[in-house]
Amino acid sequence: MDTHSFFLALISTQTPLLPLPWGERLYLPLAWGLVLAWGASWLLERRGAPNSKLKSWLPLLLILWCLWPGPASPAYWLGLAFRAPSLLLTLLCTWALLAHYKPARWTPVPVEALRHQAWVLVVLGWALLLDTLALWPVSLYSLGFAPLTLGVLVLLGMLPWLLRDAARLSALLVAVLALYVLLRLPSGNVWDALLDPCLWILLQVDWLRRKLRRA
Repeated sequence: MDTHSFFLALISTQTPLLPLPWGERLYLPLAWGLVLAWGASWLLERRGAPNSKLKSWLPLLLILWCLWPGPASPAYWLGLAFRAPSLLLTLLCTWALLAHYKPARWTPVPVEALRHQAWVLVVLGWALLLDTLALWPVSLYSLGFAPLTLGVLVLLGMLPWLLRDAARLSALLVAVLALYVLLRLPSGNVWDALLDPCLWILLQVDWLRRKLRRA
């Protein structure tokens, strides 16, 4: 294979690798269950709920409820409205739950490091939104199927490792991309592995809340 053909193969979006159907069906309810479990745990902690049993069992019950098949599951309706959460959001919620319930074994989520780098994901979200309106000369979303995009993102994901207190964020990003390579979840497009509407909105709300608090 000559250099030109190799480069064309790297940027090709014509033959994307998609997730296995069974993996996609299992991932959607499990991912939404983990996201809802983290949300419930965060709300209970924020409200100072005194019932320790509720704190212990509610996240698990939400995960099991999401795994319930059919329209009785909240994951069914969330999947229709928002599709599946990104791998990044799913791993963040999983990490936060493990750190909350097993603090001796798990270090806290690198929240501050993520906040410092959140602008990258926010800009990416706006760029993809403009792409859905066909305002770019090329399809940005389709580039998420290209092998070259994945390689560039792996290198960028390792950059925070060079910054102080950002090694855990790099480890998280590399883990997300490694899972994407192995499983191609949630859609076979690397942008969907890194970002989803819920995470995008959460990052912007968190930024706005911190700005208003400082004002």
